Amino acid sequence: MTTLVFDSTALNHFAKAGRLTELGVIVEGYHCVAPAEVFAELTKAAAEYPALGTISAQAWLGSVELGEIAEIVAFAQYKHELGGGSDRNVGGGSDRNVGESAVLAWVAVNGGIAIIDEAAATSIGDRDRLAIRGSMWLVIRGYKEGKLDRPTSEEIVDDLIDSGMWLPVASGAALFAWAYKEGLLP
Repeated sequence: MTTLVFDSTALNHFAKAGRLTELGVIVEGYHCVAPAEVFAELTKAAAEYPALGTISAQAWLGSVELGEIAEIVAFAQYKHELGGGSDRNVGGGSDRNVGESAVLAWVAVNGGIAIIDEAAATSIGDRDRLAIRGSMWLVIRGYKEGKLDRPTSEEIVDDLIDSGMWLPVASGAALFAWAYKEGLLP
């Protein structure tokens, strides 16, 4: 069974869009996990966006810890590459890009498909020949596997956009043209 390893962005926006049920349908048949670092990011943001508090209760999503030496070394490498910007937390270290770094590290050591929507992390993952996919791939995959119909797929994309997510299309109506252009549909 293929493992999908989620960064916070897809989970965040599917939750804000009220589409976690559909995400659960899309990922049926996959083993889905998120690193503890991703859950920590979501927990911090739940104070402002209460819908994020429901993510950890999803039966289809498990948590993984970076505990093996190889995972920790990979995490440190990816965190260094992705940086953390100038925002410093109380402890003096930056907590930016922690989720993406943890996802890349877990996939680099354990395999699976990283679900990441950020360009910098995707570029690094592509460079390292990791399987990286984003939220649009998930929606198209759900359609291709017969789990979603076309109108629902388009509505999900519109709802993701309305949640504040940046996507490479302006609306759900453009989803299928984009998917054909990107080779996601025959």
